[in-house]
Amino acid sequence: MTTVRTLDVQIGPDTYPAIERTVLDAVADGESPPTIMQWTFDSDLFLEIGPVEDAALIDRERAAEYGVDYGRRFNVSGGTGFFRDDHTPVLYAFFPDRGERTMSEYIDLAGEAMAGALRDAGIENATYRDGGDVELVPEDDGQLLKIGVSGAGYQDGVWGVFANVIYRSYGPDEFEIIDDVLRLPKEKFEDKDTDSAEGRMTSIEEVAPDLDLEAVIDAATENLALLAGGDPEPGSLTDEERQTIEDHREFYGSEEWFERYSTQRLIDEADPDDRVAEVAYKGRKLIKASVRVDPSDEIVAVQYTGDMFHRPGFDAVERLNEAVAGRDIGDDDALLNAVETVYDDDDIEIPWLPPEDFVQPLRRARSNLVPADEFRRE
Repeated sequence: MTTVRTLDVQIGPDTYPAIERTVLDAVADGESPPTIMQWTFDSDLFLEIGPVEDAALIDRERAAEYGVDYGRRFNVSGGTGFFRDDHTPVLYAFFPDRGERTMSEYIDLAGEAMAGALRDAGIENATYRDGGDVELVPEDDGQLLKIGVSGAGYQDGVWGVFANVIYRSYGPDEFEIIDDVLRLPKEKFEDKDTDSAEGRMTSIEEVAPDLDLEAVIDAATENLALLAGGDPEPGSLTDEERQTIEDHREFYGSEEWFERYSTQRLIDEADPDDRVAEVAYKGRKLIKASVRVDPSDEIVAVQYTGDMFHRPGFDAVERLNEAVAGRDIGDDDALLNAVETVYDDDDIEIPWLPPEDFVQPLRRARSNLVPADEFRRE
């Protein structure tokens, strides 16, 4: 059976995407074996938005006031995370695509890998349903509490499959900072009984303070290694990988990288006669559409962002952006047909979101269009 290299790595806001890029490329090129990394984090709180989330999610002035760093992930799709020390240890597996599973299957299997490890350690009400949330089933009829997440990314024939657990919670002051810096659309919480980052979370320390975290991580690593097709064996980064990570850190810590998806840039590039809107829609995942239209209602440019899962890499979302450009924003049939042509591509997968969900925010945008110089974010 294939050996799956296991690594213990400490991560910061700029090393997060740099390590993702480095290990993914090394596995894709056959220079490194399938790899599972266990991540812990720097001692200072930082936030990391998803690969295709809008840079506007982070209030950078407020982040600077609090001294909170932030960044953008390179590979694993999904929503924003916040990290410090061992509060939310992460397992992140990179392995070549063997053509055996879909993205949704890998997300589900990674979630069950963590939920199963928690149950084996004594947290019998740990469960995974679907959609990337590892949860605790309450004894009463209350809301399920998130105790971890799973996710996946896919680029260059390599899967990056992710699972974490919320081991230690943050204090009220830290959650206040997170809620102040992180500008989540109100639609994010439409299907929740809370409107804050803290509201749905609990931690292992709260529900099982005597739990052996190391045993949970080891068991989940074994489970993920099976997905990667081998047996876990401790290893280390190669000298070349270490140097490549250092080479990548400057770019992946830059504003240029962070601004890769930016509503503000789309608006700044508008012609004098263009109108713009920024609208969110919550299906199973959050989709935001930032759109620019000309005087004839033709879509000049659109930028889909959000916490959705998607493959391949950035290309899935870019194809959606390109497909609806040039369409009349008022023509539902044309918009839906354009999105469906992207879904028809054999290599596209956007789990839990049907094509119709990408038309919905464009419908909402019609009544929110304003001249670019009058646009104000709520």
